[in-house]
Amino acid sequence: MKKILSLIAMLVVTATAFAETTSEKIVEDNYALAGKVLSPKAVTVNWDTQKLVAVLDMTTCSDTENERVFSVSNNKTDVANWEQTNGGSTVHLFYTKDAQVWTSAGMETFHQKFAVQYRYQGDAGATSYYKEVTDPSTVTIVMDKTGISIDGKLVFPAAEMSNLYGEGDNQLYFGAGCGTPGFATYKSVELVTEKAEPFSPVALSTTDVANAVYNGTTTNYDAKTVDFVQYEEGKYKLVWKTLEAGSTILGDYTIDNITVAEDAETHVLTLTTTDTKGTWSNVNSAYGFMFGLAEGTKTAFTGFEGTCKLNETKDAIEKLKFKFNISIMGNEANLVFGEKASEPETGINATTVAEGAATLFTVDGVKLSKLQKGLNIVRSADGKVKKVLVK
Repeated sequence: MKKILSLIAMLVVTATAFAETTSEKIVEDNYALAGKVLSPKAVTVNWDTQKLVAVLDMTTCSDTENERVFSVSNNKTDVANWEQTNGGSTVHLFYTKDAQVWTSAGMETFHQKFAVQYRYQGDAGATSYYKEVTDPSTVTIVMDKTGISIDGKLVFPAAEMSNLYGEGDNQLYFGAGCGTPGFATYKSVELVTEKAEPFSPVALSTTDVANAVYNGTTTNYDAKTVDFVQYEEGKYKLVWKTLEAGSTILGDYTIDNITVAEDAETHVLTLTTTDTKGTWSNVNSAYGFMFGLAEGTKTAFTGFEGTCKLNETKDAIEKLKFKFNISIMGNEANLVFGEKASEPETGINATTVAEGAATLFTVDGVKLSKLQKGLNIVRSADGKVKKVLVK
C-alpha cells in the first residue's frame, strides 16, 4: 500500500501517515494523586504533531462528587483556579464515582462520570460536557488537535477551547489543584509526538487516444501516454509524454499544482489548477531550437479542465480526460487527451479523386500532382472547393 496510498487517499485526500511516535513523561507512571495537589508542570505542545495522553485508574477514587482529575491551562497560576483571574484559559476534568451532583437540571445521580469544564477570564459561566465510562480501572483521556476524547469518544471539541489551541507551539501547564481533592491513579501521563513519514511521490500512467488542432490541421492520435503524479500532500501534476502539435514532436509537457475533488455519487475526480504555465522536458532536439524550447522552458496554457475516473480498486486510472490550449510560434494549439476529434466533412472520398478530374493544392496553395498525407484542397471540374484529409 505505500505504492498507491489507496488512490482516493492518494488522489483526494491527504491523510498524513506517521512512521513512529515518541513520548515524554509528564507525571511518573502509577502516580497516586491521593488527595494531594499536583503542582503545574510546563509542557510545550504543537497540536499539529503532538497530543497529551493520560491513562487513569479511577477505582481508587472516593464517593465524593466532582473529584479533581487534572487541569490544562495556558497560565501557571490559573491552572489551579476556578475563577480565571490571571488572563488564563483552563480546562478542568472532574470525576464522580457515585454520588448526587447538583447540576443546572437539579440533583442528578452521577455514576462513573467525568465532567469536563472550560473557563477563561471574562467568561461568566462555564462550558461543560459529560462522559460516563464503563471500565473505570483503565480510562484513556486524549487531548489532541480535535479536542478532548475519553475512551475514544470526542467529549469536548477543540473549537470551543480556542485559547488553548494556537498555531505552532503552545506553552501550557498540566496540574491538579482546583476543587475537591482527587484520588485518581495516573497509570501514565505523556506528551506523544507523532513523526510524519517522508512523503513518497506516487505516479499512475495511462495511455489513450488524443487529438491536436494546430495551424488549421486536426490530428488524431491512437496512443498517447500521460502520467498522473502526486508529488506532495494535496498536490498533483499531469505529464503529457511526447506531446505533438500536428506531426511536430516537441517533448514532454507538465502542468503542476493540480488539485482534485471527488464527486460523492460518481466518484469522478475533477481536476483544477491555479498555474498558468507548463514546463517542457525531454525536448526534441530537432525542433527545440526552432520553437525556442529547452529543458525547463515554460509555456503559458489556457482553458485547462479535466476529469479522472479510477477503477474499483482505486489503484489505476479507468479514464482520464483533459484539455488545454498553448501557443507555439504564435499559432494556438488546442490539445485534448482522452478523445479523438471528429473527422472533418470533406464531401469527397480521397480514394475516388481521379487524376485529371480535379486540381489539388496544399493548404498553403502549392499545387500538387496527387493527394498527399494530411489536409488537401481539392478544386473539382465544376469549380467547387473541398477539403480532403488523407491519413
